[in-house]
Amino acid sequence: MIDTVIFDFVNTIAFLTPSKEDILVEYCKIENNILLSKKEAQKAYLITDDLMPYSSVNIKTDDKKRAFYEQYNKELFKSLQIFESEKFYDFYHSVKKEWVLDECVPDLLKFLKSKKISIGIISNFDNNLNDVLENLKIKNMFDFVAISAKIGLEKPDIKFYKYAKKVYNINISTAIYVGDSYSLDYVPSRKVGFNSYLIDRDNIILKNANKMQNLNEIKKMVINAT
Repeated sequence: MIDTVIFDFVNTIAFLTPSKEDILVEYCKIENNILLSKKEAQKAYLITDDLMPYSSVNIKTDDKKRAFYEQYNKELFKSLQIFESEKFYDFYHSVKKEWVLDECVPDLLKFLKSKKISIGIISNFDNNLNDVLENLKIKNMFDFVAISAKIGLEKPDIKFYKYAKKVYNINISTAIYVGDSYSLDYVPSRKVGFNSYLIDRDNIILKNANKMQNLNEIKKMVINAT
């Protein structure tokens, strides 16, 4: 039986478009005359995210964000063996971006609601996540939304998952959790006891984990568990 499905937000149920990988590919082409593939960009971001996870709890001012990302970008470009990253911060922020849903999400959320399954989000995000959900027209589909910046806890701290479990009365034996990060989502949620899955659409996460390539696989899990 599955009575609760919990999602990470960024790159799990929604994406920024153009993606950070697309912007990096374009920057390398324009500024460095380097033809970088999107898969190479994805791998570079995976490496750097593990090395320098962003903290929405500790980094709250624009100056601190810029300082963090300038150092982050140095590590990002170092992983690509490119040693010029100074212009990338401003280039990235000059690109107009918008949030878009994974194409599976609207129908999946309706399906889960029809099965009377509780739906939640546990996300490292700034205080405006509810506004983003409202703009995407899915806010009313969620029974709870745990936001790191509001709570003062963030992934990969297992206290964040324990907080959600307690406050939202989650029975982890009948809940599944889905995220896109091995270190932020999969490992810490499993430590708390969640039945967790990695969404790995492009099969680039080289980790031993329960994986899915499409969020619609959740439908099959629900049906098979009834």
